[in-house]
Amino acid sequence: MQAIIQMIKEDAEAHGSERYAQIKTAVDQEIAAEKAMHRDEFRKLHESLKQQNDYEFARRLEYQRNRLNRELLLYQHELTAEIFDLTVSKLREAVVGKFPAFLAAATRGLEGDYILQLGALSEGAIDEQAIRDVAGANTGLAIRLSADAIPDKSGFILTNELVEYSYLFEDVVEDKKNALTAEIMNEVFGDSGDWMFVGHERQADPE
Repeated sequence: MQAIIQMIKEDAEAHGSERYAQIKTAVDQEIAAEKAMHRDEFRKLHESLKQQNDYEFARRLEYQRNRLNRELLLYQHELTAEIFDLTVSKLREAVVGKFPAFLAAATRGLEGDYILQLGALSEGAIDEQAIRDVAGANTGLAIRLSADAIPDKSGFILTNELVEYSYLFEDVVEDKKNALTAEIMNEVFGDSGDWMFVGHERQADPE
């Protein structure tokens, strides 16, 4: 589980920092252009229009700030989904050819009769003989492969009359998602006060 958490964090750092820098640069340029436009307009306006112009600038800047913040928050959600989807894909790749070892680790120390239900995306990753070999390494353990696969999932579930052990990759990552999202966003973006567009002060008026 620690390896999964580390993988998620590494993906966040690798894929988040570059994309955030790009959008931050674009936003800074847009704000700079907005301020430059205001300075040009100010030179052309009569002093009697200054108060109205200032109000319009503040209103426009506040609108831009709110819009850009909404875009950044949406980007955060999209980035989070990308990171966790990528983690699931890497888990699938990591067990290619190693599914019996994965099952052996999950069943070590278990006793009793269990049904093994594979995720549909992991069908063919292990055969009946490999399952018997895994069960044979545990005294008192029997495993029967279910004919029904779990749609759109990878990994497996082990069940008997009393318990269910889920090793579906999508579910394992989803379980960690809520706990890790805030930590990942803090590592990628820093404190929200460092990247949210708040308190952009207007530059001094030109003479």
